[in-house]
Amino acid sequence: RAVRWVQQMEPNVQHVVVAGGVAANQAVRTQLTAVVEKAGLVMVCPPIRMCTDNGVMVAWTGLERLKLGLYDAPPAKDALEYSVEVR
Repeated sequence: RAVRWVQQMEPNVQHVVVAGGVAANQAVRTQLTAVVEKAGLVMVCPPIRMCTDNGVMVAWTGLERLKLGLYDAPPAKDALEYSVEVR
């Protein structure tokens, strides 16, 4: 159902990206591949060695976005806030 919903919402979608611990599970990866391919899409997963730590996945996603030019410039020094809220 989720794949159909995405295709309705974004008709030009061509890929499904699966990452993190879910992508490290070979049984889940196999089943998702079958569902995605049946819908005419391509499933993209990073190497399994990079799928166990969510921090690695965040870094990998950032690297891929950087390569595509999809990033914001860092904030100016005077715009940074150095306070920390203590509860």
